[in-house]
Amino acid sequence: MAQLNVSELDFDNIKANLKTFLKSQTEFSDYNFEGAGLNVILDLLAYNTHYNGMLAHMLANENFIDTAVKRESVVSIAKALGYTPRSRRGAISKVNLSIVPPASYTSTTLELSRDKPFSTTVEGTSYTFQPTQSVTVNATTAGGAGPYYLYGTGVLPASATDQKGFYYPVYLTESAAVAADTGGTGATTYTFKEYSGVSFYLPNSNINEYKETLGTVTTNQSGITVDSGLAYGRYTGQASDSATTTQFNFPLLEIKEGTRVENKFVVETANLQGPFVLPNIAADTDTLRVRVQNSASDLTLITYTKSDKFLDVKADTKTYWCEEGADGLYQLRFGDDIIGKKLATGNIVIVDYIVSNASAANFAKTFSLSSAVAASGEVRTLDTAIAGYGGASKEGVDEIRFNAPRYNTTKERAVTSSDYEALILQSNPNVQSVSVWGGEKNDPPIYGKVFIALNPVTGSIITEADKDNIKTSIIDPKTPVAITPEFVDPDFVYIGLDINLSYDPKLTTASKGEIESAVSTAVNLYFNTDLNKLNKSFYNTKLHDRIKAVSESIIAISITSRLQKRTTPILGTTTNYSIQFNQRLQPRELSSTHFNITSGGSTYKVSLVDVPSSTVVPPLYSGTGTVNAVKTDGTIITSVGTIDYDSGTITIPSMVVQSLLGTELKLRINAVTQRDVRDITTQALVRTSDTSTAAVVAKPSRNTVLTLDDSVANSTINTKVGLNVSATPEVEEI
Repeated sequence: MAQLNVSELDFDNIKANLKTFLKSQTEFSDYNFEGAGLNVILDLLAYNTHYNGMLAHMLANENFIDTAVKRESVVSIAKALGYTPRSRRGAISKVNLSIVPPASYTSTTLELSRDKPFSTTVEGTSYTFQPTQSVTVNATTAGGAGPYYLYGTGVLPASATDQKGFYYPVYLTESAAVAADTGGTGATTYTFKEYSGVSFYLPNSNINEYKETLGTVTTNQSGITVDSGLAYGRYTGQASDSATTTQFNFPLLEIKEGTRVENKFVVETANLQGPFVLPNIAADTDTLRVRVQNSASDLTLITYTKSDKFLDVKADTKTYWCEEGADGLYQLRFGDDIIGKKLATGNIVIVDYIVSNASAANFAKTFSLSSAVAASGEVRTLDTAIAGYGGASKEGVDEIRFNAPRYNTTKERAVTSSDYEALILQSNPNVQSVSVWGGEKNDPPIYGKVFIALNPVTGSIITEADKDNIKTSIIDPKTPVAITPEFVDPDFVYIGLDINLSYDPKLTTASKGEIESAVSTAVNLYFNTDLNKLNKSFYNTKLHDRIKAVSESIIAISITSRLQKRTTPILGTTTNYSIQFNQRLQPRELSSTHFNITSGGSTYKVSLVDVPSSTVVPPLYSGTGTVNAVKTDGTIITSVGTIDYDSGTITIPSMVVQSLLGTELKLRINAVTQRDVRDITTQALVRTSDTSTAAVVAKPSRNTVLTLDDSVANSTINTKVGLNVSATPEVEEI
């Protein structure tokens, strides 16, 4: 008897298999299987088999994290691996808040509650920020001398009776002691306080009885702006008066975007361990505060802490676990008196947290407080230390698929480089990629250390506070005692591209501009998916294939790459610059943005160029050259350093950049790889003591990030567009 093939999922093939099977039966040997009635029955059987086969196939896929499609399946598998997907995260900012209370406020302490709202606006939309925790500070007092007077013309009054141009009596205060009559010395910033409490800052190194300074000073009293210079002091013979100011300072106060909400759950016999479901999909679980009230009549509150593991959790440990449920909502579970303390019937679980707008408030930088903290009439000074950063959406399916297995392999310890990477990525949404290596892999080796490079996601920053938190909360508890972690900043290399392509207009309805736009999109997608991360290399063939796939009309593609490094000079200061391109460089292709330099008592607008030595010859172009500062007409002003064409190293031992042009904050240095260099790798080229080219060896450069050059063409500062795509219509000859 013929066997029915049941492994096929294609409908037509299933139907053909059924026909073959029936034809092999003697009862149906002379049947017309194309007849209407039997054909309908075969269709029905094929459809049924097809649907059942597809269902079984899909169900099988949902059992594996690599093939699962539905989020709840991926989350469930991740749960079995001990991994909890990251919730939505609100943007974080840090502000400096100073409050001068009215005389009626007599307390020596002041609490800023965690539910005190700060407001800001980003691109026309208003957002609310909340302190991550309540903060209480002690009062500080400052003594001063006064009254002094502000004079807004930059010219001192002719006599004590000439008060023209003077505004408001003020007290001069500073952190150090202030002499009664002559003001203070030795500080760089003095605060002038009006009788009403209004304050502003004036930079100066010395205060005398009558002192004149230039600059712009703006007060918030009646909108007065002094922009033509400022004189300040006390009239000769005027009696001194003293003033003491009480002030509460909240330095580097951490605030987080979102609105704080509270949910309450009454514990019943059937749900002593939960789950208790948070009803808001936008909950930021990093902000959870969980307290348990004994009962409706007993208001005693006990705080429970979050746990991510079962180890070291005892029977009486007051802890909870947070996990994502099948509906995408986060839920809380409690212990069973074996692992963690069990809840009792009648307990009330009180949960408060922040509901955030993910990344929408990143870059928020101007904040305000609409209500008093101490008392009505207080004077608040609020400035932003760190703009909003770190806001992120809930962890996506692909991220979970990547992170969960790697997190599971760590087994709650940080030993291997992959352990460090998994632990850091799991808890830091503002980190896009991580590179970790042992100090023994450095050149020369540094034993007893592990080096960590963190690459932030686009639009985010990684602060020193973030690094400290990673070290103290994630690394130190899980790393061997003898190992010291050290953070290394990522080294960004910006790749500029000139892409020229020809296409056959007969094979496409797209215009020249549309093809160029589509190619630009493909290039950006290549960098976003394959690069912009640590330890990722640029491959010319990969980009070529991406561009070719844009349209079948594209006949030929030419890709020329340029490299750019950016450094922030300390203006007016002799500085040593070491620029590492880590690629073999083409002679006479070095350039830079314009900057001002002083030589021989004169200041010149210059840029950097290279001049190879006589031994740098084709085809290898091996050796070194000089780096010169030249004027726009090519005149050499001075030699500032050297360039090694083999390793791509530029060394400038002592250059003084007086100023940059326009609004530029960084000096951009450009180079071109040698003609036979097609790919741009993240390897460092190191020259040994041997002078032959074979002695230039490649070693991993573990903190390099390759990204697309975003420069805009500007002839004033000497920049060209980072990505230039040019398409030429051309009929292909047959």
